[in-house]
Amino acid sequence: MKKLHIMLVVLCIFSLFLASVAFAGGMSREETLDAAYEHLVKVMEPEKLNELFSLFDTMKDVGLSWNEDLLIDFQNVVACKTKEQLHVLWGIGGMNYAYSVLFEKSPEGIVEFVMDINERIGLPSPELRGGSTTISKSREGQPKRSADFLHAMLNRAKTDDAVLNTLVGGFYGSTIELFHLFSSLGLAAGITDEYIAFLNKHLPRLAIAQEMLDAYSKSAELANLLDTENRRAVVDSIVGIIERDMGKLTENDLKEILAITKVVRDPLVAPCN
Repeated sequence: MKKLHIMLVVLCIFSLFLASVAFAGGMSREETLDAAYEHLVKVMEPEKLNELFSLFDTMKDVGLSWNEDLLIDFQNVVACKTKEQLHVLWGIGGMNYAYSVLFEKSPEGIVEFVMDINERIGLPSPELRGGSTTISKSREGQPKRSADFLHAMLNRAKTDDAVLNTLVGGFYGSTIELFHLFSSLGLAAGITDEYIAFLNKHLPRLAIAQEMLDAYSKSAELANLLDTENRRAVVDSIVGIIERDMGKLTENDLKEILAITKVVRDPLVAPCN
């Protein structure tokens, strides 16, 4: 009986050891991709995404206006950038497009810019858009189209590295650009209670960026691949500023957010020599 007890103890210890080794090693790439998809489709329910993306349309209601100087100069930007940089630039360009269309400005140059990036990174954009080869220039219905496109990317990311990298890098880029725009325009318009409430309502977008990086971090390979340039730390720092002063954001807070986005943004939007 004593022998049996000892054997059971040894077996339990051995099992715990194996479990700890397996945990330390993390999931395989394939397991992580499948698990990330299952988790993220729950986090990003279409209705919630549609509601979140629709918040962008209320910019005018809180006094934020058009400022063309905040857009990146799309000329001679793409050719010298790495693929990792292009993934983030893709998201920045998408946010510039959304801002332009909202204020009824012509987005032609931005569309060409994004399509150039699509070709360079191998993104099958028409397939992800259900076969459409054109990008709508109307803001009407755009939140739903964006949500549908993001879900299509999530599914394709399980088997397509170009889509996976663009999904994470692009969402990161669009989020950085979003808060760059909001902070710049907020400083220009003045920090009202309505503006603070508006900015706080966009915290879920930062949370989704965190969720994406977390979901794919179960594989060490994917974590290293997708958290380039310390993306998670950048997002966390912006979240920290907003959560720290929710309801009482100051000019210094917005300047702090701008300083963070500038470090990420400047190398990406710099013209090629």
